[in-house]
Amino acid sequence: MRAGIVIDDWKLSIFERHLQQAGYAYEKSAGLTPDTLVLHVDTENLDALQRTVQAANTEAAWCKAT
Repeated sequence: MRAGIVIDDWKLSIFERHLQQAGYAYEKSAGLTPDTLVLHVDTENLDALQRTVQAANTEAAWCKAT
């Protein structure tokens, strides 16, 4: 199964690290709006991917707040 994760481009380094640490490979493409990206991830476990995405989003929110 292939999942798409749409992010603001400034979050890329955070998402790259979280996805790589969790063992995911991904492809990056331009987003639908300026300053966004789509990360295409192949996975058989959407729940595990969701936890990885949530962790990356939490870190990004913390980074933006500081």
